[in-house]
Amino acid sequence: MPADPKHIVVIRLSSIGDILLATPLLRVLRRRFPATRIDGIVKTAYADLLRTNPHIDHLWTLDPARGRAGLETLGETLAALSCDLVIDIHKNFRSLALRRHIRSARAVVLKKYYLKRWLLVKTGWNLYRDVVPVHRRYIDTVSAWGVRDDGQGLEFYVDPAAAVPMRARLAPLLQGRRVVGMAPGAGFATKRWPAENYLQLARRMLQEQGAAVMLLGGPGDAGITAAISAELGAGVHDLAGQLSLMESAAALTHCDLLVTNDTGLMHLASALQVPLLALFGPTTRELGFFPLGTRSRVLEVEALSCRPCTHMGNHRCPKKHFRCMREITVDVVASCVVEELRQPVIPIL
Repeated sequence: MPADPKHIVVIRLSSIGDILLATPLLRVLRRRFPATRIDGIVKTAYADLLRTNPHIDHLWTLDPARGRAGLETLGETLAALSCDLVIDIHKNFRSLALRRHIRSARAVVLKKYYLKRWLLVKTGWNLYRDVVPVHRRYIDTVSAWGVRDDGQGLEFYVDPAAAVPMRARLAPLLQGRRVVGMAPGAGFATKRWPAENYLQLARRMLQEQGAAVMLLGGPGDAGITAAISAELGAGVHDLAGQLSLMESAAALTHCDLLVTNDTGLMHLASALQVPLLALFGPTTRELGFFPLGTRSRVLEVEALSCRPCTHMGNHRCPKKHFRCMREITVDVVASCVVEELRQPVIPIL
């Protein structure tokens, strides 16, 4: 077994879900090396995801707008700190540039299963003997040091400076009702359950269950959520595009359930232990991004031979039928939501 490192740097620059999937790695590293300094590196836009994480001693941020100069400055700073282990779970040109600057360190790099992934997506040939979630792939990079997954899933620590004002903001709107959160956006069109379906689901939650509906997402999702909110009016609270990542986390803690596409908010809900119902279309379990947690449930059309058609998502369905999402019906989703709302409320600490 290699010697215990005195200073570890973990590189995962983006995006929301990928960084949250790194939180189990940070936790088990801290448990294995309680006296070691552990630093993290993310892009500036995602700092909220780790800035309150107690397992990190220092969080470095990289501003892509600074280009090569930003990479060199950060790399030189880290090299001067005598880091002796770099864990690169991003594996792109930026993370490589940082690794090359930290010459004194030993580096371990994420294995990305490019060939297996390509064969599954392009030919349907499945060589994945076991489904290994991405967070475990991250942890496997340091298995030589005896680091193992603890099975406790993702984690996120809401800053009280965001939680307190969010509670005051939402209390008069939600009025003590059960709250169904919805995240109808996604980075790629084929990952989005049709907006009309979210509209129908929200209407049923309002009229049949007496629940409040909270719409969440980034600025790019605001057009979708605004149309839903305008159609339904009272009882729908559209927060998409209005909140920081930390504020979004604070808002999610007020949801009894999140209905979501495969997006970063799905992983944020998982990290907060908010029950969630995830709708998966073009991607499958083998690719490693299904949500974690006993209160997480995935709906998918399993029998389609064209799944997966991508590992990230497409702008349009390659087969032009979009059955993977269209055949997840509003009735099925509504039934699952009602079933979850009947469960006892579990306070989020």
